Amino acid sequence: MKKTTNPVVELVKAWEVFENENPTGNLEEFCQDYLQKQQLVRFKQVDEEYIHHTGGRVVKPSNGLGKALVRVQKYLHFYIKKTMQNLPVDNIEDFAYLSDLHFMGAMRKSELIHRNISEFTSGTNVINRLIKNNLVEEFNDPDDARSKQVKITAAGVNWIMSCLPEMIKVDAILFQVLKADERELLFHVLAKLDRFHTSVYSEMRALEIEDILKKVI
Repeated sequence: MKKTTNPVVELVKAWEVFENENPTGNLEEFCQDYLQKQQLVRFKQVDEEYIHHTGGRVVKPSNGLGKALVRVQKYLHFYIKKTMQNLPVDNIEDFAYLSDLHFMGAMRKSELIHRNISEFTSGTNVINRLIKNNLVEEFNDPDDARSKQVKITAAGVNWIMSCLPEMIKVDAILFQVLKADERELLFHVLAKLDRFHTSVYSEMRALEIEDILKKVI
C-alpha cells in the first residue's frame, strides 16, 4: 500500500520554506502563499496535459503572458461581434460609453473619453454620435462653465437595457471554463493591472516608450 504524506508534516515543511523566504511573514500571508502555490501546481498540470495531447510546447509565463492576453482579447471581440448581430448597435465603443454613463452617472466628456482609453478625437466622435441618436444629452458643467457634462437619456437607458442580456452571454461563454474562485482571482489580478496602467496612461502617455520603461521599472 502506498504510504500517504501526513498533511501536518506537509504544512510544517511548507511553513519552513515560507519562513526562510519571508522572515517577517505572518500566518495569513503563509496561507495565501500556500494556496496560491497549490493552485499554480494545478494550473501547470492542466497545461502539461493539454501540451501532451496537442503536441504543443511549453511556454514560460514571461514569454507567453502578453500573447495570451492578446489572444483572449481577440476571442472577446469575436464573441462581441457575433452578439452585435442581434443588437441595435454596430460597434463596441457606443456600448462601452453608454454603459459607463448608465452605471456611473453623468461626467465630463473628457473623463468619459479617458475612462475608455480613447483618443480625444475618436472619443468625441462617439459622444457626438450618441447625442445625435438621442441616447445621451449634454449640459453645462455646474463646477466649470468652460466644460460640458453628458448623461444618459431615457432612450439610452432603454437601449442599454436591451443590450445587456446579450452582452452577458459573452461573459458566460468567455469565462465558462473557469471555476468561481478562478474567476475571482482573475478579476483581482486584472484589476491590479488596470489600476497600474490607468495611472501610467494618465501621467505618461505623451512619453516615448523608453522613457515610460525607465519610470515604471
